[in-house]
Amino acid sequence: MENFPLLFTRRLRLVKIDHGYDEAFFNILSLDDVTKYYGRESLQSVEEAAELINSFQTIFKDKRGIRWGIMLKETDDFIGTIGIHNYVSHQKRAEVGFELHPNHWRKGILTEALDRVLEYCFQELGIYRIGAVTFPANTASNQLLEKSGFKQEGKLRGYLYQHQKSQDANVLSIIKPDWIRKRKQLEEPVQYTDHMTEIIKRSEASGDFSNLPGKGKPLSLGPSYVNSSEAQMYKTLKDNHVLPAWVELANEIDTMKEMLVELDGKERRKLVKEINKKIKAYNYACPPSLQKNKVSE
Repeated sequence: MENFPLLFTRRLRLVKIDHGYDEAFFNILSLDDVTKYYGRESLQSVEEAAELINSFQTIFKDKRGIRWGIMLKETDDFIGTIGIHNYVSHQKRAEVGFELHPNHWRKGILTEALDRVLEYCFQELGIYRIGAVTFPANTASNQLLEKSGFKQEGKLRGYLYQHQKSQDANVLSIIKPDWIRKRKQLEEPVQYTDHMTEIIKRSEASGDFSNLPGKGKPLSLGPSYVNSSEAQMYKTLKDNHVLPAWVELANEIDTMKEMLVELDGKERRKLVKEINKKIKAYNYACPPSLQKNKVSE
């Protein structure tokens, strides 16, 4: 934790928060919808936001935590923060916290950011347990944490004080073995055991093509002078939004390759390793003619 770690995901950059973000941070934490379950009242001034940013810098300097700014790659907008606090290195534990501007709720952004932070904490920092404290009524945060692998541990009575009232708190946690098992399940390669023709037939049988113009005419899946039989079937699938799982893997790989331009040294080597792991899974699942070559460092 000597140098602040910059992290990347498919849509996001997780960056160090400095005072260039004072106003953007204030615009988030001044909203009552954001602070409803935050454990403190809404900010009233940009100066308060600056003080919070000072506290983020202090906990990182004292090696008690890390708070990242969440930036959208596409627009370079500052849309929230995420990080760990109460970090005790010799006990291998920490707690996680986050918030996001309402304009970006329900888009999977916090799930994407949290998954990357968990990966960094478990693999790079060697943390064993990451906890979270939430309001029981904060359904969105509780569901987000459970989706990412956190488990309910219990309830702390009167633990949180906000809106002139002491309130109970949920306690959740994820430990490294749980995270490893969940990650392994997600990364389990899907064997390519079915031909695209069969996929199309199943989609046809389930009615996926029922509303297409010209319904009733046979699908032309044979070879042509322009496309091979396999390519023609892929085009038919794509045109009708019926795609197998390996297509999403291909999109992830392409996005990760774009990130390589911004990296060098250890971070680049690490990302190359991740890309090649996904390429291996992709090559298991995709047709032979569409397989990808590994990326070299």
